Amino acid sequence: MRTSPTRLLGTGLLAALLASLCCIAPLLALVGGVTGAISAFGWVEPFRPYLAGITVAVLALAWYQRLKARKSVVSCACEGEANPTFWKSNKFLLAVSCVALLLLTFPEYAGAFYRQQPVAKAASAQTDFTQSVKLQVKGMTCAGCEAHVNQEIGKLSGVFSVSTSYEKGSAVIKYDSTKVKPMQILQAAKKTGYTVAIEDKKP
Repeated sequence: MRTSPTRLLGTGLLAALLASLCCIAPLLALVGGVTGAISAFGWVEPFRPYLAGITVAVLALAWYQRLKARKSVVSCACEGEANPTFWKSNKFLLAVSCVALLLLTFPEYAGAFYRQQPVAKAASAQTDFTQSVKLQVKGMTCAGCEAHVNQEIGKLSGVFSVSTSYEKGSAVIKYDSTKVKPMQILQAAKKTGYTVAIEDKKP
């Protein structure tokens, strides 16, 4: 039984979207000015390889069916498919394939959509009041998530540097204790929608 090309393309796009949802959601929330439990989309990350595989397999099947059908039309000189509409053309299939590819690779270039906050002349600006605080940040899944956290915390006056790692689930911030306090940094980080807490220093 042959699957409808439209269904195949829809399935491929849906799988590609789900595969990158954990990184797309924070950006959409930022653009829309909406904050919330963005970390709720973190459940998608473990399934990302499978969703990516489904996307590739479905699109490959769609291309196979399209090229096989076109070959059959040419060989038997069938009528009615000589001038297919755009929605049934290879151009449309190519466009959908490109969109799916962009969605799948989104986590790799998501950081480019976040503005880099100018850090206050890092080394030279640090004084005797320079302190550091480490935050636990749960829900990050890619470099785009890191950029999101860095941007929000970097907006604060008195912050010298922000080093965030989604793999470690943490962010280390160096700041001027006379200009900004740990609780202010915590509140800024919470605006991202991730689950954030100040890490207790072990004695």
